[in-house]
Amino acid sequence: MYELVEEASKVLRNPTVPFDFENPQVDPKELIEGLINVLEKNGGIGLSANQVGVDLSVFVMRTQDEGIVGFFNPEITQISQETELMKEGCLSFPDLYIMLKRPKAIVFDYQTTDGEERSLSLEGIGARCVQHEIDHLNGIIFLQRASQLKIERALKARPKEKARRVDYEKRRAIAEEIRRLQSDSDSRSDNGQGSEGTNTVPQDASASSK
Repeated sequence: MYELVEEASKVLRNPTVPFDFENPQVDPKELIEGLINVLEKNGGIGLSANQVGVDLSVFVMRTQDEGIVGFFNPEITQISQETELMKEGCLSFPDLYIMLKRPKAIVFDYQTTDGEERSLSLEGIGARCVQHEIDHLNGIIFLQRASQLKIERALKARPKEKARRVDYEKRRAIAEEIRRLQSDSDSRSDNGQGSEGTNTVPQDASASSK
């Protein structure tokens, strides 16, 4: 089971090595499955292999049509002259957000999990995510794209961002518990067992939702 490495880890600051489909360093499908598990556990849009300590040129990304997809040996071949300023974060640096300017559209080559060579054109958030992840694979962290002033502001705001995230996670957990209780209630009703007592929300959850 993979886990995110610490933000100070050297593996985040060194370029990765290409994935060799002729002599695979690891099973490509198992690697993608492991990266997907970490991405789903921690949220976010994309995740590179070196973020979990794997020194290989591979990343996964959420897509609209195919869910989370793996990209091997990616290389950007074209970028648009039009740029876009957007707030950017990173799973390796939780609660740090910086406004960064990047090309709005890109074209990049990559290989699929089966080693098939493909090319893809993206713009907007998809293009930004690919650029962010390929930066990771080249040993570049997103803080290196920002000015010292922006970094200092992000560090100053980090405690507030963390508090906001923790509060959101608590509220989401409460909502999930309510849905689970409601599902149990509906299930018992369908089975003719009644629903007495199944709509009770834990007192600590009720207090936290104010």
